[in-house]
Amino acid sequence: MSRNIPIGFSQLIKLAWLDFTAQQKLKGHSQAEIRAALDDFLSDQVSVGSNARRSSRQKAISILSKIWVNVPQSLESFRDEGLALLKRLPDSHIALHWGMAIVVYPFFAMAAENVGRLLRLQNDVSTVQLQKRMREKMGERETVARATRQLIRCWEQWGVLTDTDKKGRYTATKAHTITDAQLTTWLLEGALIASEGQSAVLHNLVNYTPGLFPFGLSSDYFTPNERLETFSQGVSEVSVAFKYN
Repeated sequence: MSRNIPIGFSQLIKLAWLDFTAQQKLKGHSQAEIRAALDDFLSDQVSVGSNARRSSRQKAISILSKIWVNVPQSLESFRDEGLALLKRLPDSHIALHWGMAIVVYPFFAMAAENVGRLLRLQNDVSTVQLQKRMREKMGERETVARATRQLIRCWEQWGVLTDTDKKGRYTATKAHTITDAQLTTWLLEGALIASEGQSAVLHNLVNYTPGLFPFGLSSDYFTPNERLETFSQGVSEVSVAFKYN
């Protein structure tokens, strides 16, 4: 049971909002400036006509800020590399937003992992199935069920899930194939951070990480970076581990 995991990511967050937030950070704006820009940007989309501190717009701003702006210090270099990748590979924005979301929101990562596992067992996944699995891990709270429903809405809006002819059931869209070495390594690093592990067998990390279900990855494109190193285990098994400072 993972009752102590905070939900945090509890409402619909659109791709355009994440793009806007990341671009504001790339421009070098401060946290306060970005929050003000987001408030203006979302004013005609969320909680229209309201400036309440606890409005859905303010919650959305908090989620967006946690993903790209006020990340924990331990994740700043990972975030900064993500921003550089976004500038170089703008068409890969879904992978970059996904990578940041799984490292700062354990709830997001857990839900993604469960969806990935279900999709490997069957052709589609239902909202009810995912809610059941999340409640088993986090407790019988209505907030868990509601946030899970919102995540599925997000992933449908992001284009990684699509609805079927059966109400409440979704299937994965075609995987986004990643062939950029730096992005491949960055995404795999994100998966390792999300799992709270210090090391993993590279083959398993690439092929058996259900939380990365929207993406097609290959170990051929993995290259160690400033935070990760590789070491051999046995004749042909390569593992990935975080470097110790």
